[in-house]
Amino acid sequence: MSLQFYHYLHLIGLILVFIGFGGLFSSEGAKKAMMWHGIGLVISLVSGFGLLAKYNKLLPEGAPSYYTYHWVWAKFALWLVLGFLPVLAKRRVIAAPLVVLIAAICGAGLAALGYFKPQF
Repeated sequence: MSLQFYHYLHLIGLILVFIGFGGLFSSEGAKKAMMWHGIGLVISLVSGFGLLAKYNKLLPEGAPSYYTYHWVWAKFALWLVLGFLPVLAKRRVIAAPLVVLIAAICGAGLAALGYFKPQF
């Protein structure tokens, strides 16, 4: 599969994650929202690893592997935060407006890490 396919699949997965966040705070359908959230997380994880594999094939010989880059681990950590936020919201550990703010910050961080791929 092509790099563009994995990229679009990754974006679709993240859209589903945030659709799940939106449905989580509606008065009905929280169970379906959690389903869409989970499906989106799985799609984004699988397509993200597909993107990494494609990026590594495009690198010239002798270039460092993307698997050693720390931005990948940072993205994975933010992915885990997005995965646990609905649980914290459902158990009322964190207030709903704060969950939305944290999710938006995580989404912006994920986008920035994926676009810029910083070397830290």
